[in-house]
Amino acid sequence: MALFRATPLMLSLAAAWPAFADTAPPTLDTVQVTAHRSEKPLAETAPNATVVSRHKLDDRLVRDIADAAKYEPGVEVAADPNRRGNAGWTIRGIDGNRILMLIDGERLPEAYAGGGAGNGAISGRDFVELETLRAIDIVKGPTSSLYGSDAIGGVIGYRTKTVDDFVPEDRGVGGSVKGLATGADNSWGGSAGVGVKGDRADAMLIYTHRNGHATDNQGGNDSRTTSRTAPNPQDWNSDSVLAKLGYRLSEQQRLELTLEHYRRDTDTNLLNTLYPAYVSRGRPVPAQLAQTAADRTLRNRASLAWEARQLGPLDRLAVKLYQQKLNNADDSYSLFGDQSRVRSNYNFYQKIVGLSLDAEQRFAALSAEHQLLWGVDLSRTDTSRPRMKTQYNANGAATNAIGGEIFPSKTFPDSTSDRVGLFVQDEMKFANGVALSPSLRWDHYKMNTQPDQAYANSGGQAVPSFSDGAFSPKLGLSVPFAGHYTGFAQLSSGFRAPPFDDANMAFVNRGYGYQVIANPNLKSETSRGFELGLKGQWDSFDFGLSAYQNRYRDFIEQQSLGVVGGLLTYQYQNIGRVDIKGAEARAAWRFAPGWQTQASIAYAHGQDLDSHTPLGSIAPLSAVLGLRYDQARFGGEALLRAAAGNKRVPSVALSPSSNAQTSGFAAPGYATLDLTAYWKPAKGTTVRAGVFNIFDRKYWKAADVRGMAANDPTLDRYTQPGRNVSASVEYQF
Repeated sequence: MALFRATPLMLSLAAAWPAFADTAPPTLDTVQVTAHRSEKPLAETAPNATVVSRHKLDDRLVRDIADAAKYEPGVEVAADPNRRGNAGWTIRGIDGNRILMLIDGERLPEAYAGGGAGNGAISGRDFVELETLRAIDIVKGPTSSLYGSDAIGGVIGYRTKTVDDFVPEDRGVGGSVKGLATGADNSWGGSAGVGVKGDRADAMLIYTHRNGHATDNQGGNDSRTTSRTAPNPQDWNSDSVLAKLGYRLSEQQRLELTLEHYRRDTDTNLLNTLYPAYVSRGRPVPAQLAQTAADRTLRNRASLAWEARQLGPLDRLAVKLYQQKLNNADDSYSLFGDQSRVRSNYNFYQKIVGLSLDAEQRFAALSAEHQLLWGVDLSRTDTSRPRMKTQYNANGAATNAIGGEIFPSKTFPDSTSDRVGLFVQDEMKFANGVALSPSLRWDHYKMNTQPDQAYANSGGQAVPSFSDGAFSPKLGLSVPFAGHYTGFAQLSSGFRAPPFDDANMAFVNRGYGYQVIANPNLKSETSRGFELGLKGQWDSFDFGLSAYQNRYRDFIEQQSLGVVGGLLTYQYQNIGRVDIKGAEARAAWRFAPGWQTQASIAYAHGQDLDSHTPLGSIAPLSAVLGLRYDQARFGGEALLRAAAGNKRVPSVALSPSSNAQTSGFAAPGYATLDLTAYWKPAKGTTVRAGVFNIFDRKYWKAADVRGMAANDPTLDRYTQPGRNVSASVEYQF
């Protein structure tokens, strides 16, 4: 582990910081919940856990998950600028469904990325309204010892607002009204929330509405062709409702019902998909004269939670029953030069029903204070991808046999995944402050399929059921020393069973000459990780350093098998070993009353150890430097973001139907400056404004251009917005 040779130098630099005269502890600790599955001050967690707090979301005028990740080095959100927008989170080079996403501790639906040539439909994971959140917890690295399969790369934990966020302790009612406007996508909206508290019951309601257009970029080609780099014309709107009703059964017991609804509708004129007539495989193809899309994301959640404090030997016992439903619809309409029309109706459904039990107890034994956490996670996930397409010919005839496929169809059979997880963690804190935290989780995963006629229309390949189990241990150690420092070390493991699409995707498209075949020999992915960290804290200064190495085995990726039976053939396979190592650092210095500066930096190196090629999902070296001023009525922040050029880029395929390779696009380095400010002109009123990318830099996020060729003429389509402004006005009562 050559990476850790640098660790003594980092520790020496940290220790060289002069001891401050002020030794009083900070007055406010940010709480992290997800990293330990229980509330814990962020200062006591390892450096791989961070929090994007509500005040950061507000003051930095964050509009979506891409903005939320913008100032977190080592964390990215990839986006599709053509139609679908944000896809999901990437943490230390691991993305997609290898990142577990939770909302209030409940599993969120998975993403669907499609497969094969010409089947790149994406159902992303941007389906949470950020105005409903009090914080976003980010846990980097394998976390399967507490959360099981799918946490092999990390966890994103959304925590929604509670009635306490609206109602002060000395009042029975409170609320807020907020207006929002963002220049990057010409969007506007509003959010209103209210909370009410009684002697035993309380209630909270938040409603948010947004309208917007396509996110701007710096592409200059606005032609109606595949060479277009300007944004496609787009209109979207979203509505979110979050309701909570709580009832205190006794001084120590509480019931809470949560209902959530989120819907986003997006209409896009896909001008970048239009093309003239041409000949393919010896047959004429008519020009595509028009294509429009109507996409919908609909997520509904319901949960009932019971929590008790000081119940017999238990300090805390919580039981939650929950259900999540996701319906992603991507519909399109196309007009061709022969006057034929094609209407497509594709859907991605996922329903999750889960039950969780968390128990916590504290006791003294073996010369240590113990915090024992144990529990059970049970869930069932039903997943379906129905596809319908109809072609209306110029003579009035209609057909469902299009492009070598017969519709209705499904690219994988309906799938049911059952998960059972049992976990235990014991945090032992000794008199000298040393804390040892062993944890262990056992998971059992089983997936069955239900083939039907729609799946048979796609080829009907036999897909076997899948079953696997794993133990995921973890050992953490924290050692305080010299009054201000705490050293951290942890050994972790991860486990991920093949999800519905990797294990079950199997279909044939003879019209375009390709197929995806099932792999009955897929194995679960596993990981092993080692991390060292150091934190230091004074009244005026704090810092965190970490160095890590994660080794992944049996990574599942889609591979080309060449031509089989006259068709270019793809299959999901375990490709072998992947190694990711890196280092991260952050610091904050409160150098004068109201003033502070902060800095953070992340470096990662990823390698496919079998093919000896770079891992394309690794972000280049990135850093953030900030200067902030706060006083009672106004304040502001300057944030400089910088990224080095992405030099380690793997080769990419010339086309989805070819095995030939070409150089991948290496996103150049960049630096941008953002300025935000707030003003409180009256009690309860806050006006916020920001100017972003002040110097109008043209740049790309590395996550957005993965897999793109260096000579792709449409690269400018993936550039980020130029100079833009955002603003909000909030009144709290």
